[in-house]
Amino acid sequence: MPPDAEKVLIYARRGSRILVFDEPDFPAVPLQVPGGTIEHGESAINAAKREFHEETGLLPNKNWSEHGSADYNFSKNGKTVSHRRHIFTVLLEDKTPEFWFHDEKHSSDGHCSIRFRLFFLEWKEATRSLGFGMEIPLSWPIFRAFFA
Repeated sequence: MPPDAEKVLIYARRGSRILVFDEPDFPAVPLQVPGGTIEHGESAINAAKREFHEETGLLPNKNWSEHGSADYNFSKNGKTVSHRRHIFTVLLEDKTPEFWFHDEKHSSDGHCSIRFRLFFLEWKEATRSLGFGMEIPLSWPIFRAFFA
């Protein structure tokens, strides 16, 4: 069965820590990593870079790696939804702030912007804290090595 959507997830590292965000205006939404939908005709790497910039305000143009894809299924309104997630890592510079706020101007529903609070967590803490299945790739051997 083909996926309902093609997505990208970006696991950004500074030292041994991973970049995550929450949504202060929506405290019930779990912690996430940057990511989003691949637009029609867009490559996965270009979608990853675009989504990363939209959600963080950062423009890292080097040190990107793709680590394949994984399907993630969940229930929504009584139906099973399938997303194919293309998984990327990127190394961030040491001068990246410890935490900051950023407003995504292009929300997925086309309405008002979404405010993100971005900060870093240790890899082990991220494996326990991320939501929406975003913790799953962190168990892959390549990620254990990346965040060691």
